[in-house]
Parts: sequence; C-alpha cells; structure tokens
Amino acid sequence: MTAPTDSRVIEHVNKAVDDGVHNVGEMVRYVHTFVKSLFQLSPLPRPINRRFYPTRDDLRQMIYRRRRANMHGLLDQEIVANKIAAWSSQHPDDCWLYRPSDSDAGQQLLLVHQSVWQRRLLLRYGQELVFLDATYKTTQYALPLFFLCVHTNTGYIVVAVLVIEREDSASLSEALTVLREYIPQWNPSAFMLDSSEVEITAVNTAFPGNFFTDFNHCNHPQFLHVNSGLDYPICTVCMCTVGPSTEEAPPRRQT
Repeated sequence: MTAPTDSRVIEHVNKAVDDGVHNVGEMVRYVHTFVKSLFQLSPLPRPINRRFYPTRDDLRQMIYRRRRANMHGLLDQEIVANKIAAWSSQHPDDCWLYRPSDSDAGQQLLLVHQSVWQRRLLLRYGQELVFLDATYKTTQYALPLFFLCVHTNTGYIVVAVLVIEREDSASLSEALTVLREYIPQWNPSAFMLDSSEVEITAVNTAFPGNFFTDFNHCNHPQFLHVNSGLDYPICTVCMCTVGPSTEEAPPRRQT
C-alpha cells in the first residue's frame, strides 16, 4: 500500500510552487534537500518511501493542484484586471474581454484579446482557413490557452488569444463567439483543428453550420477539400468523424 505524502513535504512543495518552482526535476531536488533537513538527527528514510520521496508523477500532480488553486487567487486576478485596464487605455482599438473567476457566483474566467493588426490579418487571411491551436505547459497557471492562427505571406501568425478556465466546449465556444461578435465580417470557410471533440463541438456552436472531415485531405492545408454546399467545413489534423459529407471527396493528389 502507498502511504500518503507527509504533510510537511506537501507544504514545502506548495511553498516552492508559490515561489515559482514548476519544473518537476527541480522540485525533486528541493524535496530531497528538505527531507535531509527533517532527519538531521536520525537516519534518512529509504528512497523508495513515497511518504517522504514522492515520485515524479506525484510531484507533477501536486504542482498542478497548487497552480490550479492559485489560479483563483483574488490578488492575481486583480493584478490582471489592472494590467488589462492599463493596456486598454493605451490601445483603445484593441479587443479586450476579461471576466474574472468567481466560484460563488458560478462565473468562470474568460480572457479574449486581439490587437488591431491581428484583426487586420484575420480579415485578410482568415476568411478561408483558420487554425485553432491548443497550447500546453506554456503559462504559469494551469489554464487552457488557445491561439487562432492564419497563414500569411510571411508564415503562420497568431491573430487572437483565448484563455478559458475549463477546457470544455461551452467555455471555448463562448470565447469564439465573443471574437466573432467583435468581428462580424469574419466568416471563415474552414477550420483546422486537433482531433478533439471539445474543439469540434465549440466551433460547431460558435459557427452554426454543417461540418465534415475530409480524411483524405486533412494532413496539409493544400489538400483541404471544401464542399461548397456546406457552410463551415472542418479539417482535423487527425482522423475524427464530425459529420457526413454530402459528396464524395476527390482522390488524393499524387506527388
């Protein structure tokens, strides 16, 4: 049986996370040093004793839980609100929507940002194909972060940033709807998504229409098969059934 992690070790890990230690390897060294300080006058526990030496997976979960708990800190949310207010005053034409998390009111965190130049690029290059990219392990907090990207004449460019509290279709759909209402001229013909039911459902909700996945042409944008009879075709990076197509996809191009 696995013994629960010692409360002193948990407290030390939480303090290290608060101080900015999020790397598991670094946390292992922190824990080992701390355990030595606990047993200065007695023999050290065996290295396989998970009560004092949590595994890397244990530490990863502890770090995640602490960062998740810190996400609801009122101080951090106030700092973000003040920052956004300052940036909005400096760039009044940018799109900023920030809604802090409030568990008592049943309100989830939502952040949507798009600058003027990003809006211009989205309208110019994002009317045909838009990429919705989910990023992981790139921020201090355990919050789902999504980028909307388009392919421009100089490469792929991020044209909007979406931060939600929970990675579910309702939250992501709300963020996309906010962006679409802000740019009513934006009517993309297709989306490139991960093979994720959350993303597919969110796009279907924010952009009502009939969607399909072209399995034969989903590996690269140039192979995207757009059915003119459907409003918003979706092409996923991986095979994923979204809905039936009304016509047979053309054969794959021979290279």
